[in-house]
Amino acid sequence: MLDLRTFLNDKQYEAATCKDQYLRIIAGAGSGKTRVLTYRIAHLIQNGVMPFSILAITFTNKAAHEIKERVSALLGEDDVTLCTIHSWCYRFLRKEISLLGYSRNFTIVDDDDQLLIMKQIFESLGLPKKDPRIKIVLDFISTEKTKGNQYKDIEVKETFDPNYKLCMEGFRLYDQRLREQKSLDFDDLLLKAIEILSEYSDVRDRYKKRYSHILVDEFQDINEVQFDLIKLLLGEKTSLTVVGDPDQTIYAWRGAKNEIMLRLDKFLNKEVTTVILNQNYRSTNSILKVANTLIANNADRMKKDLFSTQNDGEKVEFTNARTSKEEASYIVNTILDLHRKGIKYRNIAVLYRANYLTRELETQLSVYNVPFKLFGGTKFFQRREIKDVLAYINLLINPDSDLSLERIINVPKRNIGSQSLEVLKSEALENGQSLYLYLVEDLKNSKISETKKRAIKVMVDSIESTRQEIDDIDVNALPTHFENMLAKLGYFDYLLEEEDGEERKENVLELFGALTRYLIDNKDGSYVDFFANAMLQTSQDELVDGDFVSLMTVHIAKGLEFDYVFVYSLGEGIFPNIRSVEESKTGLEEERRLAYVAFTRAKKKLYLTSNQDYSYVLQSPLRPSRFIKEAGIQYRLFERPNYFSEDREKKYFEEKRKSIKSEIRDPRINEKNNITWKVGDRLEHNKFGKGEVVELLNGLIIVRFDDETIGKKTLIGTYFGLTKI
Repeated sequence: MLDLRTFLNDKQYEAATCKDQYLRIIAGAGSGKTRVLTYRIAHLIQNGVMPFSILAITFTNKAAHEIKERVSALLGEDDVTLCTIHSWCYRFLRKEISLLGYSRNFTIVDDDDQLLIMKQIFESLGLPKKDPRIKIVLDFISTEKTKGNQYKDIEVKETFDPNYKLCMEGFRLYDQRLREQKSLDFDDLLLKAIEILSEYSDVRDRYKKRYSHILVDEFQDINEVQFDLIKLLLGEKTSLTVVGDPDQTIYAWRGAKNEIMLRLDKFLNKEVTTVILNQNYRSTNSILKVANTLIANNADRMKKDLFSTQNDGEKVEFTNARTSKEEASYIVNTILDLHRKGIKYRNIAVLYRANYLTRELETQLSVYNVPFKLFGGTKFFQRREIKDVLAYINLLINPDSDLSLERIINVPKRNIGSQSLEVLKSEALENGQSLYLYLVEDLKNSKISETKKRAIKVMVDSIESTRQEIDDIDVNALPTHFENMLAKLGYFDYLLEEEDGEERKENVLELFGALTRYLIDNKDGSYVDFFANAMLQTSQDELVDGDFVSLMTVHIAKGLEFDYVFVYSLGEGIFPNIRSVEESKTGLEEERRLAYVAFTRAKKKLYLTSNQDYSYVLQSPLRPSRFIKEAGIQYRLFERPNYFSEDREKKYFEEKRKSIKSEIRDPRINEKNNITWKVGDRLEHNKFGKGEVVELLNGLIIVRFDDETIGKKTLIGTYFGLTKI
């Protein structure tokens, strides 16, 4: 029998052992909430609660895995359901979705798939595939679903607004396409689960009886749709424990409502017990003092002051540089000093408000050979080669997935052009079949050339022979069969034709290695579950270990900790973000919470930096963020360069331009290319593929390419190989 008092402080013990039905644990940054969750689950099991009747919802797969490992180490139990809310919905729907007329072998579409579907819809409506309203329609659909609305919930509304009509028609056709292809998007996972639990009382009662205890981590970031789902699982006697910190609510932009946690008793209409954990085990008191002083400026919060039993530690430093280059240079030199003192690079992180800010910092780190990794770029499961492989395997799972087939029908190249593809799609539609099943069953009747038929038949035969092979084999042999299928298809040879082909092939083999490990660790798991979970990964699930400085946005850093943290580019208008402040009444408080999260990632030393350079984003010189003074930090301004003298400004920016090491491989210029670029524009480069403009620099554009291996490039805006998309 575990003696919890040995492992927990008084408040943690109170939270872990509380017997009240509804418990709210306000867990300040670094206060040991994962430990409390782990020991609360262990305590429940030790006191007779069956492990399978406990459901614990976490924010990331990584957190779920960590808690599950800890509970298993303590008690040897692994029957507790520990997962993200989307993962739970996926498991639920695999069993129950047939009630809605869907196949249990549904597949999950991601952002790229949604964009492709909407382009096809616009084309079917006689509108251009590059119509800027495509994004408006997709945003409309996402907004409605975040509110809990499916198409059928709002289709009765009428309007004479042509844009609203287009959004509604786009929503209708999008919903229809997903259903035809036996697919769901991320929002659907929640909405379809709620629909079943709401409409089928027998299913709802079964799950209410199954779970006697529900625990929800990071509850401050829950939205109303997610909360509706949890309420549907609450029986009369079900105990609910929520854990989180309203001061760390940073996802309001995607529907998170911290008032649910702040006023949980009103949302549940029940009496709720509250335990506040405010002893911090992560940071020094100097860091906590700054964080406490800052967040006290927020009005809508539950008051608490974090304290530490550690000493005060080093004073928080704020450096207000003259230029962005000087700011980046200060950070890099400080990192080098720390490293010379024996500090590992892995213990250092640089956090910032937005990805576009890192160009100067990346340049300086590279110049001084400081190893670094930029998080928040293309995630592993979003890489081109991984998505190709997922498309092939999706066809094994769901032959109705036209999206998957269209992705790989010409990968590797089979000379199936857009005209031939349209013929095939039209023929499949006439037959009332999905595109892939038409190729399997009736390709011989197609009007396309015999050469193209033979190429397609090789692909189809490889997929179908693999389907037959994997029906009756040991699951541990699956990765080998998938690898053999790709080899037969010539996919590896296709990858190796590219400059970075070896690395891309290694990524595919790592995917199959991950599948092998999953099948070993999850005896009841299947390859279908593995690839579905792959679609549900978060940015934090992509984090890897290594001796490098970590560069990431504050949103990605949430839940992480580092000995030494630099919060970079703390300029007014950048952090707090001017758009967030102007667009929402609560925007400033959200930005302040985001800064609070950034500050409390630091364990030993916190560095805050800004500069007085000219910001092309704000179209004005920078001044330090209001958060610096709100945190109780005093500073002085340097004399700002005189940007408003024409000669001085011209000379300054000429020097700045010369300092940039351009990596343009083909400097040819097309004088007719007079595209006007702005930050946020999407483009396609004839060699590097698609990317986004993140900074403008007097005729130059800084582009972050979707392909993580390319990263950022500084390009001439009139380069002939650029196309705005």
